[in-house]
Amino acid sequence: MKRAFLQIKKYWLINLVTFIISLVVGMIIFCLMYFLRGKTLISAVDGIAVGAVSVLFIGLLCWMAHLGAFDTFAFGFKQLGSMLFARDARRDGNYADYRDKKFENRNNSSFNFVAIIAAGLILCLALLVLEIVYNASL
Repeated sequence: MKRAFLQIKKYWLINLVTFIISLVVGMIIFCLMYFLRGKTLISAVDGIAVGAVSVLFIGLLCWMAHLGAFDTFAFGFKQLGSMLFARDARRDGNYADYRDKKFENRNNSSFNFVAIIAAGLILCLALLVLEIVYNASL
């Protein structure tokens, strides 16, 4: 996690853009649910809940991908593609070398999942405020 925060400092502009895009995606989902389901307070609560959970889920999936949870699938599909399209299947070497190469690529990349998770948490905070307003109006 310390390395993730160091990457935030190093790539602050890219992370700021990622954060803003994540907020915009959450707000688009909110607007779609709010305007398509009727302009009521309960549809606003539902819309922000779906938007917040969607952005938070995407951020958590990015975190899992950063930790290497999907490397086995990527390696398997890469080997399958090599067999189907008659490329050299041993081009990337054995799995340990492939894993090390992917780990190094992830550590050198500018993409950071913390910005997406932070946007999801801010949307969850907005959900909490709307939920309080909704319960106070009952």
